[in-house]
Amino acid sequence: MASVLKQDGLLRGTATASPVAFNVEDVQSKARDFLTEVQQQAATILNQARQEADKIRMQAKQEGLRDAQKQIDETANRLSDQRCRTAIAGCSQSVDQLNAATTQWLSQWRNQTVELAARIADKLVRREMASNNELLRVWMEEAIVALRDERDLRVLVHPDDFSIAGRFLQSMAKSVTHADSVEIIPDPEIRPGGCIVRSKHGQIDQQLETQLQRLADQLNN
Repeated sequence: MASVLKQDGLLRGTATASPVAFNVEDVQSKARDFLTEVQQQAATILNQARQEADKIRMQAKQEGLRDAQKQIDETANRLSDQRCRTAIAGCSQSVDQLNAATTQWLSQWRNQTVELAARIADKLVRREMASNNELLRVWMEEAIVALRDERDLRVLVHPDDFSIAGRFLQSMAKSVTHADSVEIIPDPEIRPGGCIVRSKHGQIDQQLETQLQRLADQLNN
């Protein structure tokens, strides 16, 4: 039998007394039900909190991964740009070095080729000069015509070429108007087969060595 507590009391302002009864088991049952409900609610709240915390951690992790990936990409791009710039600079330097080496090689090759050509020409011309004096006539005429506006021209030749140079000048007077006023002067300093045509304002050196040097200078430049 359930325990019943009775309390008699009178309510002020009333004529009769109203008994109030407390059922202990009912109170305990309700307390247990309330506690169970509170525990369930607490468990639900805790579970939701855990889920929210997991969600927040996952989101933070994903954001952290995105940030980390972004930093990795930026670093990779920066390193890639630096490496590209370094590679480009290295390629440019290599190209410059190659161009410099090529230019130097071409210059050396050209100088050597011109020098070789000059030596060959020297031998060929000297061989021709040994058997034919026609080159002296050609060189004399070229210089006299080039200085046609000058007066008092003098042609300096080697003493061995003095006689032949005089005959060339006489023949030249038929086609070159001012050739008859030109003077032939023997000069041992002049190389055989060549000449120097001199005026008051300058001269033209028609010696073989000088002509070959002029040609080499033109080719090298």
